[in-house]
Amino acid sequence: MNLVATGAFDRLQQALTTELLRTIRTELEKVDAPEDLVEQLTGSIGFAVASLLDDVAGFEVGGESVSPLLTFLTGEKTLEFCGGNSYMHEYVHRLLPGLFQSKG
Repeated sequence: MNLVATGAFDRLQQALTTELLRTIRTELEKVDAPEDLVEQLTGSIGFAVASLLDDVAGFEVGGESVSPLLTFLTGEKTLEFCGGNSYMHEYVHRLLPGLFQSKG
């Protein structure tokens, strides 16, 4: 695999963040809860998950630090990489309102 930085990383991580939030929202809508609570929980859960993926939350397993690095498969043997940690958590609360407004 070849790591590349073509400038597509930010667009791809925003798309992943949107899909993550959409999936959380869909699962939360399966329970009988007010929409404002679903939106609040979607943002909170989305932020927590994105923070784990971005290596912002930090965690250990068996005394070993776990540090994920996000890449995107963009070709048969090509991975789009930003050169460091992702920053999806920064997009959660920016993308969340549009996800709920567009639901209509």
